[in-house]
Amino acid sequence: MPLPVVILHGWSDSEVSFRPLAEFLRSAGRSVMPIYLGNYVTLEDSLTIQDLAKAFVRALADAGIPTSNHSFDLVVHSTGTLVAREWLTRYYLEPGLPCPVAHFLMLAPANFGSPLAHKGRTMFGRLVKGWKSGFETGTQILKALEMASPYSWSLAERDLFGTRSYYKPDECMVAVLVGNQPYREWPQSMVNERGSDGTVYVASANLNANRITITLGRKTDRPLVDRARPAFAPVAFAVIGGRDHTDITRPAPGEPLGDMMLRFLALESDASYRTYSEDCARITGATLPPEPLRDLPDEAHRYQNVVVKVRDDLGFSVPDYFLEFYESSPRSNEVMARVQREVLEKVHPYNDDESYRSLIFDLTDLDRVLADGTRLLFSVSAASVGSLVEYSAGKRNDVGALEVPVNGDALRFWRPNETMLTEVIIERVQKPKVFRVRPYRR
Repeated sequence: MPLPVVILHGWSDSEVSFRPLAEFLRSAGRSVMPIYLGNYVTLEDSLTIQDLAKAFVRALADAGIPTSNHSFDLVVHSTGTLVAREWLTRYYLEPGLPCPVAHFLMLAPANFGSPLAHKGRTMFGRLVKGWKSGFETGTQILKALEMASPYSWSLAERDLFGTRSYYKPDECMVAVLVGNQPYREWPQSMVNERGSDGTVYVASANLNANRITITLGRKTDRPLVDRARPAFAPVAFAVIGGRDHTDITRPAPGEPLGDMMLRFLALESDASYRTYSEDCARITGATLPPEPLRDLPDEAHRYQNVVVKVRDDLGFSVPDYFLEFYESSPRSNEVMARVQREVLEKVHPYNDDESYRSLIFDLTDLDRVLADGTRLLFSVSAASVGSLVEYSAGKRNDVGALEVPVNGDALRFWRPNETMLTEVIIERVQKPKVFRVRPYRR
């Protein structure tokens, strides 16, 4: 028997946009069970993702929707994913309660941010989106949605890399479906970014992520790399060709998108979920070829979102730093120049704390740059705090280098269509005159 379905929209949207999706589900057999459309405020500057998650608790109770184990299926779009993850993690994961959601379907989710979020906080954003809401655009929500936000990092620490996660087939089946087609029509096309569906990057939509900590400094003979052990199981992830951020929510009978939605909501066993995940991987491989073929359009390239957070060994954020990727035995600066020019598509420092940065890499172009087996190194240089404190690994402003990709499948750095959370810890060094202890002599 199908379960009730709850559908949540994204930022600056409403339930009206999801009536076609509800009709599609109803016509496909969900008419025997109720379909609920969530409607929540997103353009109020004081509201946070946490506020929305808490309000969702009461909204479910008011609608008479039970929250016992596997009570309903949840379909979310864009920002609705963060609301749902916050709700599930805050109110059901930590107390160890059973998971209320049986099937968790994420459509173009903003799991690790959106390149449009910081634009919504500008005056232009207020004029475009805020004219119906007293020129408010949901400042706190947009801060959480911004690329490299501390919020998305901390949420991942809780539900992906914490002590427990619900994202396992026997507890909560999860699937991510996202398009690779930027907006075709003006004015939406003005905001397109390579590697995105017009609003979210394919890589930042994927819930599958990795987290590493790199420790650099004089205290270590060589850089230390520690990979966090994920608490979640790899989730089904498919990139549906030709769909943008909006029409990923508008399936039609007989089309691959609609078939993948309905098939996922009907999964009942771990074995069927594994088969579904394998099929998702095949779809993604067909949409984004793993080989660096010639003349691929930009939307067929594979990208990676690398989120870097730099702090020192005393725990202070380091906002003023420079990242370099260069050849291990340079004959010239050609490789470094090509990485900067062809591979590194976008760097976005988080507005409120520039120690957090998102770097979007075109891995299709990276394969071409490194086709001859060139080894790539990664290093960080940080500006001194002042005349008495600097960052050092033996010489001024140099904090060491690390070869990437790290050898071995389990430790590899480059991961197509995913996010890599990379914490870099550097050594904070005080000059000798900061503190002296001298023998007392009469």
